[in-house]
Amino acid sequence: MIKRAVSRLRLTSIRGQILGFAVLAALIPALVTAVISYVQNRRALTDKVTQELVTASAQAGRETDAWLRERIYELRVFASSYVISENLGRHTRSGRLADFLNSVGARFGDYEELQLVDPAGRLIASSMQNAHPMKLADGWAKALDVSRGLVSDPYWDKKANRRLVVIGVPVERAGGRPLAALLARTNFIGLSKVLHALRSQSSGRVYLTTARGQLIADSGGGVGHAERRELDPRDASRVIAGEGSILTYRGIDGKDSVGSGHSLSRTSWIAIAEMPVADAYAQVTRLRNTTLLVVSGLLVIVGLIAYRMAVLIVRPLDRLIAAAGKVSAGDLTVDLPSGGRGEVGYLTSVFNTMVGSLRDHRDQLERLSNTDSLTGLSNRRHMMDALRTELARAKRTGGHFSVLMVDVDHFKKFNDTHGHQAGDEVLVRFGTVLGETIRAYDCAARYGGEEFLVMLSGTGESEAVKVAQRICERMRTESFTGGHVTASIGVAEYPGHGDTSDAVIGRSDEALYRAKRAGRDRVVCAVAGRKGKKSSA
Repeated sequence: MIKRAVSRLRLTSIRGQILGFAVLAALIPALVTAVISYVQNRRALTDKVTQELVTASAQAGRETDAWLRERIYELRVFASSYVISENLGRHTRSGRLADFLNSVGARFGDYEELQLVDPAGRLIASSMQNAHPMKLADGWAKALDVSRGLVSDPYWDKKANRRLVVIGVPVERAGGRPLAALLARTNFIGLSKVLHALRSQSSGRVYLTTARGQLIADSGGGVGHAERRELDPRDASRVIAGEGSILTYRGIDGKDSVGSGHSLSRTSWIAIAEMPVADAYAQVTRLRNTTLLVVSGLLVIVGLIAYRMAVLIVRPLDRLIAAAGKVSAGDLTVDLPSGGRGEVGYLTSVFNTMVGSLRDHRDQLERLSNTDSLTGLSNRRHMMDALRTELARAKRTGGHFSVLMVDVDHFKKFNDTHGHQAGDEVLVRFGTVLGETIRAYDCAARYGGEEFLVMLSGTGESEAVKVAQRICERMRTESFTGGHVTASIGVAEYPGHGDTSDAVIGRSDEALYRAKRAGRDRVVCAVAGRKGKKSSA
């Protein structure tokens, strides 16, 4: 039935097969639509989350500023009380000051302790018995005098088991200077309730931190057991820098979160509204999972269809690809079965014909690809392959080999004087001399122009010098149209003169250059390090 359908649709041709796959391509718009829908929904959800968190953090910042203003206002009211003004400075009546502070602290639950201190920080009166002066930062008195209000850095109080802050106001002024200061160790219980009320209006979490990321108050009531909970200072800085937008970072509970921050006007504290990324994008995650499920179902269906299409298209092409790989590796015994009808069948037939033709001319192709057309010696590429093989053998067995860099002396002058044909005669004859002088398993190649390279397998320096001298002697006896021609030869050995083929060739080339400078028609060995030896023919 499938074969009959394939025949009717003419899927045996490449054109028909492309048409069949084009039909399957109709699935792409469905995927594109799903992706666009996902992106748009995520963008819309991001805008919603951004608005919600930015609004919540800004409102939390305003509420915190208002809370601080209320505490400072209350303290100013207490500081202006006649009880303080009447008894301040009268040590005999300090008990009345303590009673007053104690009664105020009992009525207002935000204050853990109230103290009256002089400008030097010495304790005058306290709402608690056996009280000690509060620890304040250097320069607190000047700051209190300038700003008319003091808000210290929050700190963890082990005795109260909660985070506290010292808030202070000046008491009376004489000659423009304060006589004392009213200080209050203040807790954040009331502020936490305010933040909790904000949380009920948002799906996220609202909390307050210092500029360094230390937790101050939490909409979840975390101030009672939050001594070590902190936001990474770098994330806290990023939140402030990105005020009015949302960022992704590691939240106060160590979860990946999105949040927005709002800096306070009176202090360096940060009001942050955040929610876990998983909660923020839960809706779009469900959409993504549903889309993936639908696409997976489509892929299963398309996969089944593609499998059948592969039988018709991919298998013949795979056979052709595998056969082409074997041919490129030198195996010409490939003979593919008929590829059936259509373009694939025709391509298979042409391929078999091509391989048959390659088999008939393989020897000729190999010779042409490895030899120099003028001299009949190996070409440079074949020589480099032979050197790599010899180098691997020498490293494996701990053996050695030698390289001769040979140059026809004054060849350019000879060529210019007697013509290119006479020059070609010299190169051809020189190639013959090299081929007759070396062994069958050695390799001689035309390296470039009038330069030749000889690789002597398993041969040390002394034996290589003898071979080079024989080459020079043969060239002296050769007679050419323009007269006699001599050769200069540089000798180098592996591993004595280099540990790579390129290094050995370079050292032999240096020796050849020295032979030319010494007067040509001679053999010179490469030097070992700074010193070496020279042998002349």
